[in-house]
Amino acid sequence: MGRFVYNSTLNILLDDEELSHLQAVIGAKFRLQQSFYFSWTRPANTGEYRSTIWLTPHIPLQFHYRRALGAALDRDRINEMYAQANSPGGLLLVIDP
Repeated sequence: MGRFVYNSTLNILLDDEELSHLQAVIGAKFRLQQSFYFSWTRPANTGEYRSTIWLTPHIPLQFHYRRALGAALDRDRINEMYAQANSPGGLLLVIDP
């Protein structure tokens, strides 16, 4: 499990493969100085089902990976995630328990 850290305060545990795809999408959006909503789901037993933050290039992000080698990226998956990030509702990531 890797970690996505937003503004040094929010930590989201993600599979390294999911984290790699998320990094690719966020990097592409931020290179264009574009902000967007990012939502993720949590297992129902946490008492909190969905969370949303506003991602902007001006707030620090960190990507921490469990494995030293990067996961292979799926271009179709990245394109789907990027298109979703461009939508009014933003990018929704469903996190498996």
